[in-house]
Amino acid sequence: MSGRLRLPAPTGQLLVAALLMCTGASGELAAQMATYRLDKDYTAINFSWSHLGLSRQSARLTAAEGRVNFDPANPEASAIDVTMKAANITTGIRDFDFLLKSPEYFNAAQFPLIMFKSTAIRQLSDKTGQVMGDLTIKGITRPVALNVVWNFSGEHPLAKVNPNYRDVQVSGFSATAVLRRSDWDLSLAVPFVSDEIRLSIETELLRSE
Repeated sequence: MSGRLRLPAPTGQLLVAALLMCTGASGELAAQMATYRLDKDYTAINFSWSHLGLSRQSARLTAAEGRVNFDPANPEASAIDVTMKAANITTGIRDFDFLLKSPEYFNAAQFPLIMFKSTAIRQLSDKTGQVMGDLTIKGITRPVALNVVWNFSGEHPLAKVNPNYRDVQVSGFSATAVLRRSDWDLSLAVPFVSDEIRLSIETELLRSE
């Protein structure tokens, strides 16, 4: 898959993790694992492509649902499971939306769900990592790699000014990837419309457990 980086986790972090496990501290780390759900109002999944070499055009997947298990002290033990509906793809152009959902592209009637499930996570720095996972579109599953930035975890930043957010725990992440749409049988109009797709994700998560 284009755009995939194979960078090793920092040696020092692996050594610390191994020492903690050997001394029986791994139970403490596991206790810090929290479950979050995607905040639909503040999750944006966008993908873009080159149109005839003239411009980059884009579409958005709305109303994604999913669960993220995240432990800031041990991010490589985290897990992601997200489901999106192909019928929720939107470009702002009504006729093009119909085309994207038709059998020529996503075939939303026969394959209504787009799914991503993580398979491995590599921590690259205090705030960055790479999430490997399986992306399923049109019933076809391919491996992808997301380059992820951890923006924040803690009490909601509005808690001090709005009592509705008091005791609400949130996390925020940004992610990018480069995919080939032909890997999921979405190759209509290649090469006039680029095979390469740039994926961009911005998400806020609400702690549920």
